[in-house]
Amino acid sequence: MIRYAVFDVDGTLLDSSPMWADLGSRYIRSTGGSPAAGLDETLRNLSLEEAACFLKKEYSLPYSADEIVRQITRMTEEFYLAEVRPRDGARELLAALRAKNVHMAIATAGDKKLAAAALERLGLWEYFSAAASCSEYGPKTSPEVYLAAAEMIFALPCETLVFEDSLHAVRAAKSAGFVTAAVRDISEPKQEALKSAADFYEESLTGYAAKTGEILK
Repeated sequence: MIRYAVFDVDGTLLDSSPMWADLGSRYIRSTGGSPAAGLDETLRNLSLEEAACFLKKEYSLPYSADEIVRQITRMTEEFYLAEVRPRDGARELLAALRAKNVHMAIATAGDKKLAAAALERLGLWEYFSAAASCSEYGPKTSPEVYLAAAEMIFALPCETLVFEDSLHAVRAAKSAGFVTAAVRDISEPKQEALKSAADFYEESLTGYAAKTGEILK
């Protein structure tokens, strides 16, 4: 029986994927420049530091790479603190889970303090008892961050539902014995593989909110 839940944040609880998808273009526009077609695809697999070096060179920016990193970081912070919205159905799902006495934590690839601040602003942080981040426990190609989040709420993997939007994360959670609930997001192109890998799959959190009772059995 499911008694606990661990939630990914970006793309699952928060509708933040569009911001990350065009962050490079947003930054260049903020400097008064015009981003080239395909810029964000070029930056997709670069670290923030590598992206800063690339942008400085390609757009002849009058800032050091370190300053570009700081500017982009401030942009993302402002987005989380003032702009980001919850995914459809997030509030309803969290309320439904709490009504069933499900204890919850977050496991984020981002900054957990920033994630908590965004959730607090949106009135969602009250549903969570703990937070773990990949900066502490490693990337989501490994289940360590989920195991850490579960331990924080005294949960066993077999009685914990992990909500995720990415294929590699679902596979990692399943490898450690968690029950997995996938949700569609633009950040994951392999939707059919995601659907096959997960124990449950919905187009949005609204679908999970409507099926909470049957999923927890």
